[in-house]
Amino acid sequence: MSHSGIKIQTLSVYTSTTLVLLLLGTMCALLLSARSLSEHIRRNMTMSVVISNKLSEQEIMAFKSRLEKRPYVISGKYISSAEILEEQKVELGTDPVEFLGYNPYEPSIDLTLKSEYACPDSMARLEKQLLADKRVTQVVYHREIIETVNDNIRKIAVVMLAFMAVLMLISWSLIGNAVRLSIYSKRFLLHTMKLVGATWGFIRRPFIMHNLCVGLLSGLLADVLLAVIFYLLLQEEPALITILPPASLLFIAVAVIFFGMLMTVSCAYMSVTRFLRMRGNDLYFI
Repeated sequence: MSHSGIKIQTLSVYTSTTLVLLLLGTMCALLLSARSLSEHIRRNMTMSVVISNKLSEQEIMAFKSRLEKRPYVISGKYISSAEILEEQKVELGTDPVEFLGYNPYEPSIDLTLKSEYACPDSMARLEKQLLADKRVTQVVYHREIIETVNDNIRKIAVVMLAFMAVLMLISWSLIGNAVRLSIYSKRFLLHTMKLVGATWGFIRRPFIMHNLCVGLLSGLLADVLLAVIFYLLLQEEPALITILPPASLLFIAVAVIFFGMLMTVSCAYMSVTRFLRMRGNDLYFI
């Protein structure tokens, strides 16, 4: 093969590997974004614990402090009956006190729950546990919204994981073909080295090291392209940094490089082994 032909073949391997890794990195970013978004939604789920009017504000604040120490609570916010009344005046456009002669609303504590507890089953258990306390008259939360959010997130995760699995198989095939073509032109050299007594491990080593470098450099290039894409998106939507924080971006970058090296090395190993197992006459017919 001519020198220019080798250059074109090498460029083809680098290009195809980089593009495949770029696609894998993009899918990984989308999957992590969906997970981060689901956790963000769950962290903003609140459960309103309505407290009896018989308790003084001091007793309610003491109860709030105890609730905040529970393992499922991130924070608690006390809302007095007077504050609730003012909110209802704005929403209803009338003052309920004028009709009833008293404030009908009870104070409440809005609990922000940890994301792992923001699911219908867990919240139902927490509701039962809180209602067992005589100081609590009612527990309010949006069960339908929580069920809808969790179902949608579960469906998205399943679809994306399935797509990622298919993409991994396709990527492995594409990179395998590119690596196999780069080794194909050296199949007679491999056979000659085998005939003169070189061990299979010795023959494989330079090909594995070369393709390790291909995977590493292609992964770095894919990371650079992903960084440019993320930077441009960040200019349009700064809030993306909350969905994909630096730790997630670092994980994606490392994963892209790791998969790049893993796929190129494994494909090189299998391709060289395949040619080494073939008889000399068979090399002419492939």
